[in-house]
Amino acid sequence: MINITLNEQSLPASTRAQLDASLAVVRAWEKFELWISTETGPMMCMLRNGESAWLMYLNEPGDSGFSSRGEVARAGATTYTLANGQVDEYPLSWCVSLSSCLQAIEEFWVNAGGLPSRISWNRD
Repeated sequence: MINITLNEQSLPASTRAQLDASLAVVRAWEKFELWISTETGPMMCMLRNGESAWLMYLNEPGDSGFSSRGEVARAGATTYTLANGQVDEYPLSWCVSLSSCLQAIEEFWVNAGGLPSRISWNRD
């Protein structure tokens, strides 16, 4: 079973139709913290602030995990507001396109928690 939470609120994702409907909700939000997780451990976090989006993949809770990488030469930083109100800052070079993030979430769902291959990852 795959679970999705958007700013700590559960979204249905048991079927492909539910996943598609949940991703439509996600597209409508400009700022959020999203988690997609399996019952066996793998999980992925997506942070979004407008067109800036960032991903983190963990094999299990407490894992140092992987984080997304975009254009290495991209200068600057952006902030993301977590579901608990905390504001974190990350380099823009770690950001990937919104469409790439959403495709990675779909790939995670299809592969029952496998590391999405369409993202450039850095082991943290």
